[in-house]
Amino acid sequence: MSAKEQDSAQSVGATEPSVVSIDTTPAVDSGKVISACPVLVATTANAVDAQALLANASHKSKEDPSIEDNGEGSQKDVDNPTASTSIIADALKDASLSDLPPTEPAMGSILRSPVSTPLQLNRTDEASTANSASLLKDSDVMQSQGVHWAAQRSAESERTAFSPPLRDLASPISSGSRSSLRPEIVQVSDDEMDPVEAFEEKQQRLFRAAEKRRQQREQTAHGNISSEDIAIMRSGLSSAREHTTPSELRVLNGAFPEGLRGSLYLVGPGKFEVSYNVQRELEQATRSFSFGHLMDALPLLTKISFNPTEKTIEHRSRLLAKQLSSRIQMEHGVNTKVPGALYMSETNQTFLTKFIPKQAHYATPEGECCSQSIELFVPLQGSSQTVVCTNHVGALQNIDPVDLHPRAIVDFKDINSAFKGSLSCPHMQYDSNTREHFSVLQDVGFRSTTYSIVAISESQPEGYVVASFEAQASVLHSFAITQDYIIVPVYPYSAPVGGVSYRWSDSLLQTLTFDRSQPVVFYVISREYRRVQCVYQAAAFFGLHQINAVQEAATDSVSIDLVAYEDDRVLRQLQIKDLRRPSVNFSIPSGQVRRYQLNRISLEATRYVEAKSRPTLLPPAHSLVLRSEPVELARVNPIVAARPYTYLYGLSHVERLRGLAAHLTSTTMYNCIVKLNANDASALPLVWSRKHCYPSEPVFVPRSDVEDDGYILSVFFDSMRIVSCLVVLDASTFKELMIAQLPSPTPLSFGHSKFAI
Repeated sequence: MSAKEQDSAQSVGATEPSVVSIDTTPAVDSGKVISACPVLVATTANAVDAQALLANASHKSKEDPSIEDNGEGSQKDVDNPTASTSIIADALKDASLSDLPPTEPAMGSILRSPVSTPLQLNRTDEASTANSASLLKDSDVMQSQGVHWAAQRSAESERTAFSPPLRDLASPISSGSRSSLRPEIVQVSDDEMDPVEAFEEKQQRLFRAAEKRRQQREQTAHGNISSEDIAIMRSGLSSAREHTTPSELRVLNGAFPEGLRGSLYLVGPGKFEVSYNVQRELEQATRSFSFGHLMDALPLLTKISFNPTEKTIEHRSRLLAKQLSSRIQMEHGVNTKVPGALYMSETNQTFLTKFIPKQAHYATPEGECCSQSIELFVPLQGSSQTVVCTNHVGALQNIDPVDLHPRAIVDFKDINSAFKGSLSCPHMQYDSNTREHFSVLQDVGFRSTTYSIVAISESQPEGYVVASFEAQASVLHSFAITQDYIIVPVYPYSAPVGGVSYRWSDSLLQTLTFDRSQPVVFYVISREYRRVQCVYQAAAFFGLHQINAVQEAATDSVSIDLVAYEDDRVLRQLQIKDLRRPSVNFSIPSGQVRRYQLNRISLEATRYVEAKSRPTLLPPAHSLVLRSEPVELARVNPIVAARPYTYLYGLSHVERLRGLAAHLTSTTMYNCIVKLNANDASALPLVWSRKHCYPSEPVFVPRSDVEDDGYILSVFFDSMRIVSCLVVLDASTFKELMIAQLPSPTPLSFGHSKFAI
């Protein structure tokens, strides 16, 4: 950060904080097109002078009718065969547009610090406003995306948020006079040259100038950004750019958090469309393949490292499925490896492609889409120094934790031939005491589905099968573990024509249908005896993410906390076209924090054995609503995993927390981070939010043994400025400690994060 930026950041530190404070909205006419031509256009005084010189040359050229126009425009590119006009053509051709004076920047808006007080979101003490605000310039926003906007307006026209300066204001050129930047014209006589040679040389210069203008017009036409493109960019669901070279993040608000050391890994969607060429009769046309579901998009992995010694933050990112993207370009669609490999996307392939062998195509390190979850230090291929990205069809992508390059794609069946199943649970569970990683596989058959709970560890890298049982096929995104048990919830789904429809379908949600008439069944597996201990049932509901599970020895019970929905509509609503341009009635369902109590496990285990694993009446799993506030992607402090806890942290909607009607929140994803007390429903939540900002899953980084003493890390997307930033909060008070800007936007997602020290 330069000294000027530091002074600017300090000067706004005393701004009065409020929840949301983006008041300036770019005045973009939906009917107009904003140019993103990489060749900058001269403005104001220099542009006027250049146009005057060219007009004068054009006027003089009328005296020589023998010279033809070589340009494509309506203006004649003709000069009189004199020294002065030839110099004008050279000056216009050779002048560097980067030396033109900058335009004034649009002031943009001021990010004011959010409120971290219970629910009112407006109260804070005087001391908490020291690091509260910073001016986020629109020029920084556009430069972060690597987009140069063409400035083609007069000096009297109004500037918008999409009109950044042509040059950084810190450049010395901004303080110089405009007249000093005009190209110097040196008089050169052509009398000493042969008239024919002089005429031919002048014609060549005119041709080069006309060709350059033609190329500029083509670049401008191809670089235009329509209002629809801007709407997609502001939705936070446009394809991302990777940054494989590390770069230091610029701190906008606050200061580096004391003692924060380690790396934040974030995986989510990164590429939503893949363009390919189609050969027509006389030309080639470009078309685009688009993914339909948020969890089907090609992944982007981001790494943010904190160095407390130098107080620097380093960023790098990488798209993880380049080889799959290239194959989509060649095949004009997705040729899936196994049935149900997509959640809800059309493959753009014929029925005959199902008979083509595909395993070799997916064996490459970037040949498969692994974007649904991220795990650390999973022992794969002889090393536990790994970052592993997973999907729901049994693939593990082994990634180097330093430079993020993919090493290999490993299937569960490659680890152990006993690991059978075409479907897998994206979220693995880790036991820090035994250092084991657990997962659940589904082998879908024509009449029933076999569930296998598998485990791998450093001491046993080949893994083993903990237990197996048969049940109906289900959409399983996560499960729970305790010291002695593994609890697998099987949600009620039905498939038409049994497993036949699954075998011939590419989209999982088009094969399985949620059945409200059937119960949810909890299978409790003993880790010691490696078998199903007992089974419980509850009224139909759907869940994506488990929060925590606690085993109580005194009562011989297990309590499972999760985010529960009435059905699986939350998963079906994550279609990209609806999230980009939501309809009036579009809304993401609200989940609530529930606790399911499985009582008297030892007694029920005895009954289960006596019934020979086929009990006629299942004991109930008693449910209790811990918090009625809508929340998703909930996390706890990792030191209280599988232990009694008090606080949880997740994403929510500010409007719903305020009790507004559901239809008022129908156009956005989650727009705030919330802290809830799981043991006291009357305790008001702490909320962090900014207007037009949408955070990702919050990650808790412990600072001590106290449960809520630590940092909350999240990457949020600002839809007004089309930029992503990292926010660091104090987990106890929810005070905003720091905001740092990422080099380019990171798409919104249901993706997940992990922190490694």
